[in-house]
Amino acid sequence: MVLRIGLGLVFIWFGYSGLTNTAMWVNLVPAWTLSIAPAATLVKLHGAFELIGGLLLCAGLWTRWVSGLLLLDLLNTITLLPYGPIMVRDVGLAISLLSVYLYGDKK
Repeated sequence: MVLRIGLGLVFIWFGYSGLTNTAMWVNLVPAWTLSIAPAATLVKLHGAFELIGGLLLCAGLWTRWVSGLLLLDLLNTITLLPYGPIMVRDVGLAISLLSVYLYGDKK
């Protein structure tokens, strides 16, 4: 439960940041996605996804589904990042999400 809530808070923070400080994140949007929608729109959609996912994790609702979707999303993010401290941090978060996915629904 502690890991689930801790991860939820991380995703709430990043989701909220994507929604309220969009300009900070638009430079990280890959160029190939710009044919789908403008970068700011993609950042806001991603922020909403993370915010909702984080809230659901904290509430303990649909834990397995939410942690699995957030894990897939984070693995996608990891593939876009160059090796460095941010990518290493995200690998640690991904492993934590995998743990919640595998064991988070157990009482």
